[in-house]
This record gives sequence, C-alpha cells and structure tokens, in this order.
Amino acid sequence: MSPKVSPQYKLEIREKIIQSAITIFSIHGFDKTRMEDISIDADISKGTLYLYFKSKEDLFYAICENTIKSLKNQLGVLLSQKREDLIYNTDKFFDNFQNLIKDDEQKISFEIIAECSRNPRLRKVMYEHRIKIFEIVSEYLNLQIERGFFKKDIDVSALASGLVSLHDGLNLSKIIGISNDFNKKAWTETIKAIFASISRQ
Repeated sequence: MSPKVSPQYKLEIREKIIQSAITIFSIHGFDKTRMEDISIDADISKGTLYLYFKSKEDLFYAICENTIKSLKNQLGVLLSQKREDLIYNTDKFFDNFQNLIKDDEQKISFEIIAECSRNPRLRKVMYEHRIKIFEIVSEYLNLQIERGFFKKDIDVSALASGLVSLHDGLNLSKIIGISNDFNKKAWTETIKAIFASISRQ
C-alpha cells in the first residue's frame, strides 16, 4: 500500500515542477527541452512528473495560469484606488508586476510565441491564455467606467488589447537590453496619455 500524500505536499511538488520547467525552458527553449530534463532539475522521477503533467504543453499552461493569478492580484490593488491615484498606482503596477514575473518567464514567453507557428497544441494554449488576459484587463476597464472614471463610449476590447500589447513590447525591450527605468517611463507616459483621452471630465 502506497503512503498517503498530503494536499500541501502535492502543491509543493507541483510548484517545484513548474519552477523547474521555467528554468529549463529558458535555458534550452521549449522545443529542445525534454520532460526528463525537467524531472532532473526538480529532483523527482519521470513517473512522478507525469503524474502531475502529461506534456510540456500542460506545463506551459500551468505557467500561464500563474501569470494570470499575478495579474488579477495586481489589478485588484488598482481597483481599490481613488480616481486621483490611478496614474500613481499604474506606475506601481509596472514595478510590482515586473518583480512578480521572473526574467526567465518573460524570456520563454517570446520563445514560445515563435514555437506556436510549428505547434498547434501550444498555439491553442497560448491563444486561450491571451484571451484570459484580455478579459481580465477588459473587466478592469469596465469597472473604471462603472465608477465614472472613464468615458462610456470607449472600445474596451480594443483598448485592453492595446494595453497588453504595450506591456508585451516593453518586456521585449527589457530582454534585448533596454533599461527598466526607460521602459517604466515609456509605460507611465503612455498610460497617462491614454487615460487622459478616455477620462471623464
């Protein structure tokens, strides 16, 4: 009879596997990474790894879910702010989200985007992740409209897509060596301009 494993232990092993996957994906790339490489880094057997994740695509989905949780938490902080604090806290959001999302996670996101053109299963995971991100940001914008901060006639879906694309572009700038201070200023100034154009007087 196999020993019982506590739910907490299972969560710890799952998180350990995810962190190892992030590390190995960032070193070898998604395509060249083997499940065995991840099990070695996590110091677990391949059998244990497959109990938690059946494929690299499943692992990437879990990484995406972690990113979504972080985004929801950060937007939750923004939602509690007063109108006059929106810009200041958007500035803080950039810092906090950059600190939460590790460099390795940012690197593998772009590597995986390239891999999507060759891997239909991965493309489906990435598409679903993207839609969830758009929905979260759209929800944030709609709540600002309900609070009377933003105009009612803005195209929320288009604006959400633009904001996510802005953040992605600045992450790419960071990866290729543009300073984080410059990226933060670009983010803040762009958000100020956007919010000024959609804010209710």
